[in-house]
Formats: sequence, structure tokens, C-alpha cells
Amino acid sequence: MNWLALRLLRPYLIIAAALSVASAAFVLAGAYVIRQQADVHGIVIGDYAADRTGLCEPLVSCLPAGSATNLAQAIALVAAFVPLLLGLILGVPLFAREREESTDDFLLTQSVPRLRWLITKLRWALVAGGIGAVTVAVPFRLAAARYTLILDDAGFAVLRELHRNNIGFMVMQTVFITALAGIIGLAVGRTLRTLALTVAAWPVALVAAQIGGLLLGLLAVVLTSWSGPLSMMFGTLTEDETATFAALALAAGTAVTVLLGRRIIAPSGPTHTSAEGVEQSRAS
Repeated sequence: MNWLALRLLRPYLIIAAALSVASAAFVLAGAYVIRQQADVHGIVIGDYAADRTGLCEPLVSCLPAGSATNLAQAIALVAAFVPLLLGLILGVPLFAREREESTDDFLLTQSVPRLRWLITKLRWALVAGGIGAVTVAVPFRLAAARYTLILDDAGFAVLRELHRNNIGFMVMQTVFITALAGIIGLAVGRTLRTLALTVAAWPVALVAAQIGGLLLGLLAVVLTSWSGPLSMMFGTLTEDETATFAALALAAGTAVTVLLGRRIIAPSGPTHTSAEGVEQSRAS
């Protein structure tokens, strides 16, 4: 079953891998060019810090005009939208295309339980999405976030809410979108409709994750308020902490989405069906 799932996913895994590697290479190359341009202009940019320590004042850019600023803006776009694109690439066709083309009937001839079909394909897609997102998120955070943080355009300040300069948030965003698109496709069985519904649900999910992360952060403040050291570790609600709590909210959303998928597929028929039974059902 694993071999079959990987074979069905192979085209999308290749596309997702190519996008991840190309995005990571662009982020690293762009960060190198920005650093070189800053050195040429004698500009010293401090290491990335979530509270902006060592960086320029908010909405005041200290990047050299021209290629450095343009690259920083492009990197910010990559960080904001590549996690979504990876989730769409892996999640939208996961079940929707098979249902649309009725190729999922082949699985019935292999006596594969429907629930196992769901879990196996979804597991590989989620793992691939997580790896792809890590491939982009780690170079971004370590090499380029310090430059995108100081862009003087208010629009790019809004884009930061889509990636939060946080590896966990970017990775869980891809994982959640993959699961969401997969389960929507399982329910509606149409690729374009699945794509439209997932894209429409994306900003709603991000807002819900931000609210959930804030609530988890407030809970952490309350639970650790009795201890000074614990409060400093888990209850300070810095930008990184709130982004991590938002990632946990996305993880919870992913679990709920998978459980919904189990409920969708559970009543859809017997767990095992022979090739003869499929032919008889088609003939009837």
C-alpha cells in the first residue's frame, strides 16, 4: 500500500520537492546578495531577534535601495506563500483527482480498506509537506528573516503575519493546508472546487490559528505565573512564543481535520471489497 501511495503521489512529490529546493536556494542566494550589498554600503544589520533588538526602527528600512530591497521583498513573498503552495500541490489532488477520474475504484480491486487508503496517502503527503516546508523555513529563518523584518513597506509588515518568522508556524501551515485540501477533496471529489474551497479557507484558518495561539499563550501565562523561572520560559508572550502557540493551534486543527476525514470515509462501504464484487456492482 505504501508503494502504491507513493507511486500515485510521485508527480506531486516531484513538483513539491522542486519548489522547496528552488525556494530555499533563492532565499540563501538572496540573503547572500543582501549581505554583500549591505557591506558595500557600510550598513551593519544585527542578527535576527523577534523583539527587533539590534535592527532598525519599525517601518524604517536600513537596507540599500535597489537589488537588496527588491530581494528582501521577494524573499518575504516566498516565506509567506510557499507553505501554502506546498500544501495545495500535495493536498488538492490527493483524493479529489482520484474521485474525479474514478481511479480510486482500482484500490477496491486490491482489497484495500478505505480507512487504510485514507491514512496511508495522507500520512505520506503530510510528511512530504513537512519536509518541504522545513527545507524553506530553516534557511529563511537562519539566513534571511533578519532582512525581511526591516522592510519599510507596511504591506510586507502584514505579510509577516503569514509566516511569523517562525519555522514551526511555516511547517504546520503546510501540514494543515495539505490535510485540509485532502479532506475537502475527499468530500467534494472535484479538483477545482477543492482548490477554491481550500484557498478560501486558508485566511480563515490563519486567523483562527492566531486566536488559538493567543489563547494558548494566555493559558501558559496563567499556568506559569506561580513560578518566576517558568514564567520567563513559557509565559512572556514574545513574538516567537505566540507564533509557536499558533503552530500548536494549527497542529490541533490538523488532527481535527484528519478525524473528520475518518468520519467521511467510514460509512462509505465495507472495509474490504474484491475485484469480483466491484465488477458486480458496476454491472448492476
